[in-house]
Amino acid sequence: MRYSRGFTLIELLITLSILAILLAIAAPSFRDLIQSNRTQTIANDLTTALQFARSEAVKRGVNVDICRRNGNTCANSTDWGNGWLVKVNGGALLRVWEAVGGQDTVTGPNETLTYRPSGLLTKASNAADTTFTVAFSNCTGKPQYSIALTATGRVTSAKGTCP
Repeated sequence: MRYSRGFTLIELLITLSILAILLAIAAPSFRDLIQSNRTQTIANDLTTALQFARSEAVKRGVNVDICRRNGNTCANSTDWGNGWLVKVNGGALLRVWEAVGGQDTVTGPNETLTYRPSGLLTKASNAADTTFTVAFSNCTGKPQYSIALTATGRVTSAKGTCP
């Protein structure tokens, strides 16, 4: 009696066909999941930067700025997608966050935000305007994150859905 080990060609082709069908069904779901995670990561990075700026102001006892990045300098614009940086007011650069890349957008106030040594936020315009939005471009029905700063400098983040 002869024993056979392994797969026949037909069994292999059927297995590969089933695997291809499953991958075709799952791929769009993975793309949405990856995009959602990327957007959440950017929101977390921005929240971290804001908390870092506040803690450095308190720790160092000096004003610390967080602003939209233009190289290694500050630039006023509502598009924070080029990255942001934290620096001592009129002094050393503390940390730089790179551009978000991809199709994610980050919008925020059109000015440099300054934390005082007390941890309070100082800014030229109304504190109610200090809100950032992190979303995927053309994100209808997809997650977006809103990051708000209070006048006391506290950071809150909320997940929502794009209109």
